[in-house]
Amino acid sequence: MLNRTDKRAVLLGALLMLALGYVAPTAAGDAAAGGAAAGVGVGVEPAELVQQTTEQMLALIEEAQSYAKEDPERFYIAVEALLSPVVDFTRFARSVMAAHYKTASAEQRERFAESFKWNLVRTYAFALTEFSEGEVALIVPDKPPRKPNRRSIKQEIRLGGGNTYTVIYSMGRANDQEAWRMRNIIVEGVNMGITYRSQFKSAMQDPKLGGDIDKVIDAWSDVIDTESADEEDAAVKSS
Repeated sequence: MLNRTDKRAVLLGALLMLALGYVAPTAAGDAAAGGAAAGVGVGVEPAELVQQTTEQMLALIEEAQSYAKEDPERFYIAVEALLSPVVDFTRFARSVMAAHYKTASAEQRERFAESFKWNLVRTYAFALTEFSEGEVALIVPDKPPRKPNRRSIKQEIRLGGGNTYTVIYSMGRANDQEAWRMRNIIVEGVNMGITYRSQFKSAMQDPKLGGDIDKVIDAWSDVIDTESADEEDAAVKSS
């Protein structure tokens, strides 16, 4: 079973693998990536980018271990700089809000997208250090893609403790003139988009928050922490 720590390591390791393929290092990125080569975007297939950037990802994680605990904000900024250009946080957040997206104002939509992004970064970032001895294997698809602007990229991520997990990235783009962006991720059969959507729905139904979108956005970090802890406790009791 995928425990909480391993899920964090797998998820962020997977996200950063994709991000490194697209992002030219910023000032923060240069420090974190140790001078990794500039990324590429339009015209490069997702699977090719993942394959090319495996070693860069592991180098980034190794470099970050030397400063992350002493300077966490530097680490958070570097991670965010890598994720933002490749992860479609706006679409991701819209999916998580589901029906509530229609009733939310433009300011609320934007605020939740930012909250969602930074919560993801701050929640999972330090688990990257658990991935320092990991290996990643790309699984070659046996069928051609059904839609030209949609791809599912499958990997096996092997952590230092010997556990192996399957990760599937849902990639998309509007047309072939745009770079691919990640819209969802499935970790060991757990659809993260659906999981977060369920958590948002539960928060909107929580009497303490009174169905107030602003209160749910403000409390989003606590919502995720509480849900994750409950899931882990349930898993322990059932094992």
